[in-house]
Amino acid sequence: MIFLDTNFLVSFYIDEEEEHKRANKIMEKIKNKEKIISRVIIAETVNLMNTKLKIDKNKIEKTYNKLIEDYTLIEDHYFYDNALRKTIDWERRLPYFDFVIISVMENLGIEKIASFDKHFDNIAGIARIH
Repeated sequence: MIFLDTNFLVSFYIDEEEEHKRANKIMEKIKNKEKIISRVIIAETVNLMNTKLKIDKNKIEKTYNKLIEDYTLIEDHYFYDNALRKTIDWERRLPYFDFVIISVMENLGIEKIASFDKHFDNIAGIARIH
């Protein structure tokens, strides 16, 4: 099982993204693995594509549908309290959504994440694929 982070997915689906080729190579390497996302990933992906990248709205809708159809989708609201606890207790400051991801991964025994975010490095039990 491999968790897919927002920046990885945006790079994979948007040809113009700087890491697009790298994301394609990674996706090829993990094609036979179960790929996991959560609702937070969908929300972040749509938000990033719409407000920051200003991607065509038809492309946003197609990407949304691909996310729903192509990956194992985890309902992550069960992990929000645990993520808040990490936000408060951890010395390092990470985005709350990343603490949700970490909580999902820990609770489901997922050890790998496809991400271009370096802040997933040095987290016990998580190996970043990049």
